[in-house]
Amino acid sequence: MNNPMEFLQQLKQNPAQVLLQAKFNIPQDMNNPNDIIQHLLNTNQVSQQQVNNAMAMRNNPMIQKAFGIK
Repeated sequence: MNNPMEFLQQLKQNPAQVLLQAKFNIPQDMNNPNDIIQHLLNTNQVSQQQVNNAMAMRNNPMIQKAFGIK
């Protein structure tokens, strides 16, 4: 995806669909972000370090400002 703001909006609206497009194996009825993360960890599709890195990025004030995250 070329537009980060569009990607963020789609991720907020339907995280499972965005992750499915990224080739992650997620049950179709799963749409809670915490459940999705736990599923990805449990099935070894992502590592705890990858989750930690993503959360660190999400909590970065510069990224929050750029994407309008509160």
